[in-house]
Amino acid sequence: RRTIRTLCVVRYIIRKAVIASVPEIEISAEEYALLGKARRVLSSALAIEEKYEILVANFLALETELLRVAARNTVRNTLSYSEFFETRSTLNICLVNLLTAARLYLDQLPQDVADCIPENLESATLVKASSSQEYEKHFEYRFMEALRNHVQHRGIPIHFISQGSHWTSLEEDGLMEFTVDIAAQRRYLEEDDKFKKAVLNEITSDVDLKAACRRYVESLSTINEFARNLVAESTKSARERIEAAHKQYAGIHSESLIGLTASALADGREISSVSLLL
Repeated sequence: RRTIRTLCVVRYIIRKAVIASVPEIEISAEEYALLGKARRVLSSALAIEEKYEILVANFLALETELLRVAARNTVRNTLSYSEFFETRSTLNICLVNLLTAARLYLDQLPQDVADCIPENLESATLVKASSSQEYEKHFEYRFMEALRNHVQHRGIPIHFISQGSHWTSLEEDGLMEFTVDIAAQRRYLEEDDKFKKAVLNEITSDVDLKAACRRYVESLSTINEFARNLVAESTKSARERIEAAHKQYAGIHSESLIGLTASALADGREISSVSLLL
């Protein structure tokens, strides 16, 4: 018996992924692989920033809601039970969203960084060490992590809300200042037998949640800056590689480069592709 083998020749090209007839550029298999790697790096770097933005947006939502409540109190001097309940619920929603966004960010950051610099086998460990450093340095970080676990399994984060006002000065130029304070109270956290004991032992009175949230987000921003520095060189190189492909194709195609794609073709059919997005 004779075995007939058909060789399948794979071509690699760059062209716009459109139905219309457009020019194409031949590239090597190595260049195609490098473009694929660059795209994965940029996607992972974007994922880091998107999840950090979700975190910051939820922090901003909490701060904005606190300002909204304070502004309302400047012109309305009565507060019904239903209004108080609505205020409490809205602030709890904001804080729960912030805690959830923080967990999402922290859980996925090590892998996102590792995907940006796969040649650095210790990158995920370095990111976790950065998180541990902030945890060790700041009570607020430890508390917010424990509070998130409490919220996930047992209760709501805000136990006490205080809305008040006072004069900044008794002189004629004094101003009326309106404040909204939120707190977690130790007596409620004690009821959760799974609340981290080491953190609970650090709490001597109510915990100011505005201050704790601000310190927590500051620590998370420090971690994000550390991650950015780790992936900076790899991300820059990846972007430059895809920009070079854009420039190369622009030399033969003067119209928009939206949809530019590197493709692997076998017998005229696309078997894989890389979207050359920035």
